[in-house]
Amino acid sequence: MLIFTLNKKNFQNLDFTSFLAVFNLMLQYRHKLFDDEYINGDKPYIERVYEIIDAHVPYFWLFYDTNTLKVQGFCYFYDIIPHKNHIHTASASICFDKAVWGKPALSVAKKLLNQVFCTLNIYKIKAECYFDNYFMPNFLTKLGFRREAILKNETIVDNQPKNIEIWSIFNPAPQVHL
Repeated sequence: MLIFTLNKKNFQNLDFTSFLAVFNLMLQYRHKLFDDEYINGDKPYIERVYEIIDAHVPYFWLFYDTNTLKVQGFCYFYDIIPHKNHIHTASASICFDKAVWGKPALSVAKKLLNQVFCTLNIYKIKAECYFDNYFMPNFLTKLGFRREAILKNETIVDNQPKNIEIWSIFNPAPQVHL
């Protein structure tokens, strides 16, 4: 898979097929990506997806299939905490089409981690997942993340309280001094 970094200019010129693929992934997995309050807002969901992408550029990446050039997933950083001239901590959200779950997703996620640790000099990346999501903890462990905490009844999904796990990975070769 290819990693494509969105910036303001290429996001404005993003073809509709690629945007639609991200929209469909967000729609399909919205119950795992967002809480009920965010989903059930007053705007059409397609507008919300556009706003999500726009708000996270230049920390929004698309994963394209090498052969078909179709979007197979995306990743973005949010809750970015700067420190001096680098990013101290960023939270990550990642999503893949079910067709590439497993080794393809793991491979491109490792490649993206290496890329952002080197180019952005991030000290720590965090990820959250619902406590009952059995796929993500295994995926995160294979990437080198470690579970830091379980937040009890942290969010509401389908009108029910839900626990969230916090996972993190540190830059293996940080170039910054705290």
